[in-house]
Amino acid sequence: MNAIEKEISTFEDEFLTTKQIADALKKNLGTVQRWCREGKLPAAKIEGTYIVRKTDFDDWFKSKQFSLQSSIEN
Repeated sequence: MNAIEKEISTFEDEFLTTKQIADALKKNLGTVQRWCREGKLPAAKIEGTYIVRKTDFDDWFKSKQFSLQSSIEN
């Protein structure tokens, strides 16, 4: 693996695209992009494309599950 391939591999291991998130959550791509734009989902915008650090997505998703569980129990 050359240096460029290693860099791309590292990037893919650390970040998710809005399309990957939309597919995983079975949501519309526009909805996920809106969450990013509105700051509801932590993201960085690079050359017009939002990317989300996997750890940020995991934390965000866990907080949403906890919120849902709390509202169900109350």
